Amino acid sequence: MTTDTGPAACAALCRMLEARTGLAAFAVLKAGSQGYDLAHATAAYRALQVSGALATPAGDPPGPAPHRLPPAALGLSAAACFVQPVRGAGGGSVGLVVAASRRARRAGPRLAAALEDAAAIAAPLLAALAPAETRPLADAGPSLPPPRRDPAAGGRTGVAGILPRSPAEAAARPASAAVGVLPRAAAHQLVASLLRARSRGEPFAVIILDIDRFRAVNEALGSEAGDLALGETWQRIRARTSPEDRVVRLEGDRFLVVTSPARRQVRGFAEALLAAVAAPIDLPGRRLALSASVGVVVAGPAETSPVRLMMQADTALRRAKAAGGGRLEIHEPVLHAALLDRSLLELDLRHALENGELGLVYQPYVDLATGETDGVEALLRWRHPTRGEVAPATFIPLAEASGLILPIGMWALRTACAAAAARPGRFALSVNISPLQFHAPGFVAEVDAVLAATRFPAERLELEITETVLMRDNPETTAQLRALIARGIRIALDDFGTGYSALAYLSRLPHHRIKLDKSFVQDMARPSTAGLVRAIIALARSGGIAVTAEGVERPEQIAAVRAMGFSHAQGFATGTPVEDPARIGEAAPAV
Repeated sequence: MTTDTGPAACAALCRMLEARTGLAAFAVLKAGSQGYDLAHATAAYRALQVSGALATPAGDPPGPAPHRLPPAALGLSAAACFVQPVRGAGGGSVGLVVAASRRARRAGPRLAAALEDAAAIAAPLLAALAPAETRPLADAGPSLPPPRRDPAAGGRTGVAGILPRSPAEAAARPASAAVGVLPRAAAHQLVASLLRARSRGEPFAVIILDIDRFRAVNEALGSEAGDLALGETWQRIRARTSPEDRVVRLEGDRFLVVTSPARRQVRGFAEALLAAVAAPIDLPGRRLALSASVGVVVAGPAETSPVRLMMQADTALRRAKAAGGGRLEIHEPVLHAALLDRSLLELDLRHALENGELGLVYQPYVDLATGETDGVEALLRWRHPTRGEVAPATFIPLAEASGLILPIGMWALRTACAAAAARPGRFALSVNISPLQFHAPGFVAEVDAVLAATRFPAERLELEITETVLMRDNPETTAQLRALIARGIRIALDDFGTGYSALAYLSRLPHHRIKLDKSFVQDMARPSTAGLVRAIIALARSGGIAVTAEGVERPEQIAAVRAMGFSHAQGFATGTPVEDPARIGEAAPAV
């Protein structure tokens, strides 16, 4: 990020903080060689400055969390002041995010979370803006070495340890001496210098290589063996690069290579690096086989931001890791935009519950034998303040992957039970339980606590679990299911048939109902699908297990699923979801 776009990004960050916290006085400070310098301050913050002077705090605030600081330490005429350290990749401070208030207040959870999120976003911005010698914290490593001049490179100046070397020099250098770590801020400076120096906007490629599961090497063989492996990896990368390429080691087990697509075919070059890393390494008393993942981005003629390039290479690297490692991924703008949007949505989801953005709706399901409503399913909804309704298929996987489903899921169970308890009736209440919830320690005790607090009868509660839960077919899973059933709670298998060895669960694990996935219902006209559905229904009904048809959207489908032998049906044809469970049955369609 250039110095032109950096302050603009910091200003946008302050606007985000204002929207999330209700405060208006914010500043972003960047670490300098003599202290902290102002990167951006809002008008409200500047109005609090005494005589317009900017004071910097004496020393770094302790710990990663927001720290209360006397306003006088920043030269502010405020009643309260909070400072959030912004730490770079090496652990040192690259800056601060400051919040001030004219009124006395505490750093509550919402403000603390907003400042922590802002610090995470600000880290790459300030790393690019900060000078080479960043202000180290007490636990930080050594600062960046000063620039040096390379006579062989025509007098060009670079950072010590990253200048191009001839193959002979690289071969002569001991492996153990070739793995000095370059801080991320200095890597940004390197890429920025190449962006400025390229002639006529010549494109070049930024490649980040990360050794897969390298922690296992250190844990099994020790850090000395790990250092030897890193040194050998460095030598192999250097041996496959030209003197014009730049090669550095980043934090941990990552390496950065900057090369020109005009001189080499990028994909083939990156694949050659992967092959080089994958060749066995002979260590004292052991032969070691490694693999690596690679993320690649090619800088176009108009690209000016080193931070953006590094982020795009990181994103491609994460895709390679997620695909199992041992492969390369090239930055694709559409995929990058989708991943960035997903990350931003996850940040918003972290505060959706406390902001009152999550809610429940209740959809009925009917007994096909009587035509009457037999129960309701609580369905989670998210009304985002700017995006509007976010589809459950979009945010629920995010909640599960991030662990947010644990607090959200228990909130949904508690809210649904309280709403149903306030509306006496015979309806059963179905609530979805994620695999993460089900296998969490103390899950049964949490269900007990919810039933006791809401006074909702256990025999009216049905917990819907997916086949993923049953993948752990072990005594603990069976005991958990039996403990819930012993309390009178019913168990349903949701989206049945979409996962694994589904039919085996019918006879092996305790449950009361299966919900056949809507893909089967929509494909019942196909003879092979109809035959499979009849077999599932026959096997389930022989064991006294109810079978619900999901996704029954049209009235004519009700007759079809009844004739097929389903015991229940659920979908828009049986009733649309409503926010108040008391309205269930008011205008239920005749089935």
